[in-house]
Amino acid sequence: MSKRSIVNDLYKSRKRVCTAPSSAINETSEFNDGLNGTSFSAAEIPSDTKVSLLHLKELFPLERFEGRLPVVIVKHQLYSLINDRTAVDKELNTLKLANEIKLFKLGAELDDYCIVFTKEYQDHVIKVMSELCISKNICNKFVNTVIKKYTDVCINKDTLMNEFNFTDSEITQLVKASVLTVRDVGNWWVALPNAGIFMKCFLRGRKAIVTMIRKCKYREILQTELEQRKWPKVCKLGLQYHMHEVIGADLIKCIQTTSGLLLRLKDS
Repeated sequence: MSKRSIVNDLYKSRKRVCTAPSSAINETSEFNDGLNGTSFSAAEIPSDTKVSLLHLKELFPLERFEGRLPVVIVKHQLYSLINDRTAVDKELNTLKLANEIKLFKLGAELDDYCIVFTKEYQDHVIKVMSELCISKNICNKFVNTVIKKYTDVCINKDTLMNEFNFTDSEITQLVKASVLTVRDVGNWWVALPNAGIFMKCFLRGRKAIVTMIRKCKYREILQTELEQRKWPKVCKLGLQYHMHEVIGADLIKCIQTTSGLLLRLKDS
């Protein structure tokens, strides 16, 4: 399968949630990304992981959060699209080191990470700090150091004070803005402001889809039938978003049948 057909499959049909894109590369000189008309030369063709990130980005219902969140992708959602998890992790690390994306710890409830595109994270941080009346100098310093130059998911006091020249009082303001959350003494997670809003919606939606499948006979349902079910309005992230999530988290097994894709709840 060529890169061109991978892109078409991902963006034209959101129902193929259990197929892994091929790693083959199209030899044509350029192709369109299927989203906004952006063309890439053969040398710039994005990785399967980046293509999948762009697809998952389109599934995030940004308008439902009224500017309180950027697009948030859960790392294991990628595993619903790409079978080779080692390759996904390697390509994510490449994107992180290139500062195209930021990874954030998904709270204490889950041992996983979420992904936000760096430019969108930067815009979100500037907006939140402005709303909280955080000094522009502190905001600009955070943008120009932690966001633009730092790629790890956590940061220590030595780096903040000695390398990036933050004072104790400025670090306190960063914690107030929720761009840093305490990991342990002298260490912080680099954080996503308003992450609690996302986690609440995320956990509610996961519970909803798992409950829907659990109530089915044999705890399984065809994907086409599930998509016809009424989705709770309080679950803002949407059914398609959560199908990728529960499959990537190995909560659901995908079985190809003559009637279509069967989603079976795994034993807990």
